[in-house]
Amino acid sequence: MPLYHLIYESRASQPFTDADLLELLRNSRDYNAQHELTGLLLYSAEGRFLQVLEGRQAAVLALYQRISQDVRHTACMLLLSGPLAERRFGEWRMGYRATRHHTDLPALLGHVDTSSPDFLLPLLPKLSTSLLDRLFDYVHHTPAHASLDELVAG
Repeated sequence: MPLYHLIYESRASQPFTDADLLELLRNSRDYNAQHELTGLLLYSAEGRFLQVLEGRQAAVLALYQRISQDVRHTACMLLLSGPLAERRFGEWRMGYRATRHHTDLPALLGHVDTSSPDFLLPLLPKLSTSLLDRLFDYVHHTPAHASLDELVAG
């Protein structure tokens, strides 16, 4: 089965509490398990989301369509999408990390202004792999949230 990935960012319409995030993650994990999707969700105190989705292309695109129409967030912007050699977040139906500092997401995105329409142009040739690498590294060096992290059977 060919794999596909998609990375987007958005802003919460209203700040999410831990209870809101827990409900979102539970629903996401159930949905993703049913559709063989995996991925990662980052959320910042400023209300920014950055999400990676992995799976079959049709399933990933269908979910992104639903997400982009969800009223709980605005300014949904597709950052990257394309074929994927192997799942980077395959152990998670939907992994989660809260960003530690307001500069974490810009640093992960390579210090670019994502509101600019041409922000990806200088990075396109190698962005997918390098961004996935940065996200993977960030997740594995960021403490998990006790009640929101997905427990992985080991």
